[in-house]
Amino acid sequence: MKNIVSTEELASQLGDPKLVLVDATVFFNDPEGEFLRSGKDQYATKHLPGAVFYDQLAEAASHEPIPFQPTGHERFLSNMEDLGINADSQVVIYDSGAQVGADFTANMWAARLAWQLAYEGFPEDQIAILEGGLDKWASEGRPLTAEIPEPSRGQLNFSRREELLADLAEVEAAVDDPSVVLLDSLPKAQYDGDFAGFGDDRVGHIPSAINVFFGSLSDPETGALLPEKDLRQIFADLGVLDPNKRVITYCGFGIAACWLAAVLKYLGQDQLAMYDGSLMEWATQTDNELEV
Repeated sequence: MKNIVSTEELASQLGDPKLVLVDATVFFNDPEGEFLRSGKDQYATKHLPGAVFYDQLAEAASHEPIPFQPTGHERFLSNMEDLGINADSQVVIYDSGAQVGADFTANMWAARLAWQLAYEGFPEDQIAILEGGLDKWASEGRPLTAEIPEPSRGQLNFSRREELLADLAEVEAAVDDPSVVLLDSLPKAQYDGDFAGFGDDRVGHIPSAINVFFGSLSDPETGALLPEKDLRQIFADLGVLDPNKRVITYCGFGIAACWLAAVLKYLGQDQLAMYDGSLMEWATQTDNELEV
């Protein structure tokens, strides 16, 4: 199973006893509401048939000021067992888009849960993100339901894969390491320092980082990924697909970076890590340099 699957592929798998379908929706940056809001209320009224819900907002560890950090290993595995996930499950995760009212599409909340599932040791070839999420599924007239399943508790026993998480020290070392690519996933205006996301005196990007906006990888009308040849063209000249390079993605606080990493994995790059602290840590908790 590829790590990003189409609605057609998922539709053909519904009913497979090994399939666990997870709604990972979080609503982000609602101009008329909360900055972060759980998708649990939407799930109660509509979700894909057979899907269970995982409340990432409630379960994420929070160490101020960084709002999302990985849940403890044992607790996370227990939460996944509650969803009915077993060691041989095929897990497909979806969300309802990256940001409320955005003019782009990216399944970053599903990607975040997929990343942590892999980080905690679950086999990556058994984890997939639904391309386009709930919105694409619904726009194609595919079924939704309000029926909430009651899964049997699963059983998991895995060890963390620490290489999937980059910490501050690794990123600091990577700035001057030609074998590592630092990949900024934020909008170009923020990368260039034209937008102050972390204060007027802390603008720009981590030194040596290159930029690919995470919202530029899907068709905003359909929610589908861009054709593979187009995706490869985006990354081709940046050295990001070089199998001999380690790629560390980052963003604001470790969500959008997961989607960028997921697309790179879809294209065959396996030497990936995600900087979870991202600019929330680099720009606000250190005096490390930022470039513009």
